[in-house]
Amino acid sequence: MEQENEIYAVKRRHSAELLQVPGVSGVGVGKGKNGGLAITVHLESDDAAVVAKLPKEIEGFPVETIHSGPFRKL
Repeated sequence: MEQENEIYAVKRRHSAELLQVPGVSGVGVGKGKNGGLAITVHLESDDAAVVAKLPKEIEGFPVETIHSGPFRKL
């Protein structure tokens, strides 16, 4: 539970910065490829140039990308 609280705090500290990268549509927390928690960055398209601008980890937590398209308010 402590690690979960920590990753959500890291997400809150870095979300605004990540959302400034063109092509990023959202930031979340999810299960990573290694089975642990990861910061998930949702991308509008599957663009390698956008992925290259993102860190591989933030404060010790892995950053993983998800091609989810643009988010729309309902």
